[in-house]
Amino acid sequence: MTNTADIYYPLGETEKHFIKSIWRIYEYNIQERRETILPKGTAEIIFNLSDDVVHCNSALDIRNKLPSCFINGINLKPFNLIKNKQQVFLGIQLNIFALNILFNIPVNEFNNRAIDGTLICKSLDTLLNQIASTSLFIEQVNHILKWFYNKIAVTKNKTEINRICKFYYDNEIKDMKVHNICRKYNYSERHFRRLSVEWLGMNTEAFVLYQKYLNSLSLLHRPGLSLTDIGYDVGYYDQSHFIREFRSFTGITPKEYRKTMSDLPGHIYCQP
Repeated sequence: MTNTADIYYPLGETEKHFIKSIWRIYEYNIQERRETILPKGTAEIIFNLSDDVVHCNSALDIRNKLPSCFINGINLKPFNLIKNKQQVFLGIQLNIFALNILFNIPVNEFNNRAIDGTLICKSLDTLLNQIASTSLFIEQVNHILKWFYNKIAVTKNKTEINRICKFYYDNEIKDMKVHNICRKYNYSERHFRRLSVEWLGMNTEAFVLYQKYLNSLSLLHRPGLSLTDIGYDVGYYDQSHFIREFRSFTGITPKEYRKTMSDLPGHIYCQP
């Protein structure tokens, strides 16, 4: 198998707020294999320029072929891709709240799903054609950024967006109770729970737990850190608590993940 990859990291402050990266990957001469993708805490708009790729959603027990453009919401459980032949993907990796900003649809509506993007947003069909018309990555990126700025130019609810963004980037919340978080942001628990579901895809309590899991996933890729060290660094009571919470999101233990993980956090490759 031969791989080539390109990646663009946002330069402007507005881009950085919503976009984590724009990436493109080519995979050639693939023998059929299964790629398991664990929850990674991001949403993506992906342009699929490949031979057939089968998406297997374990959370919803759905198996189907990926469309040419799809929106992958935040995943709370692993999903699988079955790949063969030539694969070409170009993706926009987003902070999760960006889905609501771009499409004016609550983020939880996208959870654990890969939805045909052209059914959600007509302009994605035009963007797909623009991307397919050139092989130059920088030109593809420019098309995406132009589309992105056109979409956010009509964004409303800027006050709510600012508060949710502050909460999203707040490193202190992992050690706080929900009622203290709500007091800090001057919201009732009920109202803040609703905002969390609409903008982050889950309620406040679940988001705090999800962030702990994501931190642990990242730390598992650091050599020399024991499971006990990781558990305490992230804020779990003990190693058993860490293992239980990690398994609830991934279906495997941290030790099992370390045995099978690839260089790319959250991705496991194997033959089907």
